[in-house]
Amino acid sequence: MSTKVLMGVDEYLRTSFDGPDCEYLDGEVVERNMGELPHGDVQLTLGILLSRLRRRLGIRVVTEIRIQVSPTRYRVADLAVWRDDHIGNRIPTVPPFLAIEILSPEDRITRMQPKIAEYLAIGVEWIWLIEPIEKSAICYSQRNPAGALCDVLRTENPAIEIPLAAALDIDS
Repeated sequence: MSTKVLMGVDEYLRTSFDGPDCEYLDGEVVERNMGELPHGDVQLTLGILLSRLRRRLGIRVVTEIRIQVSPTRYRVADLAVWRDDHIGNRIPTVPPFLAIEILSPEDRITRMQPKIAEYLAIGVEWIWLIEPIEKSAICYSQRNPAGALCDVLRTENPAIEIPLAAALDIDS
């Protein structure tokens, strides 16, 4: 965003933005990088793979959803997954158990670290950070907040296992 846009929380929550949704960080509206084809492909593929597990696992999968990380901070996850449908009305009032972030070419892992730390701080149990161009992923969890490279995207309770190659829609 070329200029700083400041607004109150209530105004942010009532505002729709052109292009991808913006995050709200302590009064400042922060534009997110626009996804490109690799980003969009991975987001769609993971959304489909996770949605197929909805009935069996009782999960709810939502794309591009605002998540409140403090009274004055809202992050937007590429995908978020909850254990059930009881998550709030317009804006979820409980954190997801899984947040998925897919890097766009302009994104940097170092810029994602504060977002990952905020997710962990509010109780998100699992975070998958996927780099579609490099065909790699880092999986974070409450037990491993530093994260580790992974070939299989996993969670527990419920148990989800998606090979990274499947998420990237490539042959293993």
